[in-house]
Amino acid sequence: MQITAELDSQHLDKLHTLEKTLKKTTSELIAFAIDEVFTKNAVNTEGQNAYQLMQQSGFIGSLEDDGNLSENYKNYLDWSHKA
Repeated sequence: MQITAELDSQHLDKLHTLEKTLKKTTSELIAFAIDEVFTKNAVNTEGQNAYQLMQQSGFIGSLEDDGNLSENYKNYLDWSHKA
């Protein structure tokens, strides 16, 4: 497929810079851009959205336990290395 595009000088300069630094053709860069936009805008499941939000926020982990863990967390800690 052939595409004819009109770019302003700013985007043309960026395109030439990307071609040189990434050693890619214009066609390869357009395909890459399409893939990136498609991936970011693809319909995600609720689980995928939650996972992405956790990654972006720096979420480390979680566990299931009773609702009073903040009050009795010391009962769950392993103190064996402090003996």
